[in-house]
Amino acid sequence: MVHLLVNSFARKGKGREQTGAILKAFRDRGVDVTLVEGATLVEVERNVRNLVNEGLERLIVAGGDGMVHSAIQAVAQSETILGVIPIGTGNDFCRALGIPSDIGNAVEAALGEGQLIDLLRVDNRWVASVLTFGFSGDVNTRAEAMKWPKGPSRYTLATLGELPSLKSRLVEFEIDGVRHQMDLCLSNIANTSDFGGGMKIAPAANPFDGVAHLTFVSKISRLSLLWFFRRVFNGSHMDHPKVLGMEGKYIQIISSDLELWADGELIGSSPAVVELISGAIYLAGIEGNV
Repeated sequence: MVHLLVNSFARKGKGREQTGAILKAFRDRGVDVTLVEGATLVEVERNVRNLVNEGLERLIVAGGDGMVHSAIQAVAQSETILGVIPIGTGNDFCRALGIPSDIGNAVEAALGEGQLIDLLRVDNRWVASVLTFGFSGDVNTRAEAMKWPKGPSRYTLATLGELPSLKSRLVEFEIDGVRHQMDLCLSNIANTSDFGGGMKIAPAANPFDGVAHLTFVSKISRLSLLWFFRRVFNGSHMDHPKVLGMEGKYIQIISSDLELWADGELIGSSPAVVELISGAIYLAGIEGNV
């Protein structure tokens, strides 16, 4: 018996269409499924927390990065194994970890052995993939408002649409006790490599290595950002002189009023404390140090 949480609104309603195929994949494997239900997302999250507190062995989530973000709030630092079936818009968490996109293979992976991976903790909120602010946060705001397209290309179009509004800001922060001040267009603190529908913003990020990977883009022209954008999908943007990569475990964002986006969700604003918590969650369907 496994408990399944399905985001019926994943990919603007496509999740509802895929629920039948997901349930069939479990039946084909002789696995009984109980759906986690609720009239609202808040109610669903409360129901998941109650199940985890009662000793839930495995929770499988069918959705995108936002649904993973919601689930880890209850599952982090528990014995519950999390499995993920990626049917969302970006699916960056699953892409970075090599979790299959095909429903049958994803179900098989979600039933596998759990391995401990790292998470970020931003104040009291858990983050699976990437915390971002600056231009990339503005892109997320635009993408969330778009009705078309429904797949990861939505982030590409949102980036191009936001480009004319590109601006920088002086940001003050500390990394493991060392204070920095930079004029930045874009900032990311990453546990895994991908965000924005396949952009490898932090190509070296690995949720087994015990550190967060930070990518900063200093004040840059629109033309240079287009160059950056073209190369961010394979990670070669890190070679640009305006791009700085750093590592750390404890990061304080000191500057105020920066909108903070994480796993594609708006989670608050700065100032904030970001910590890398090693081995924070059991995740199914991954092999070794991805």
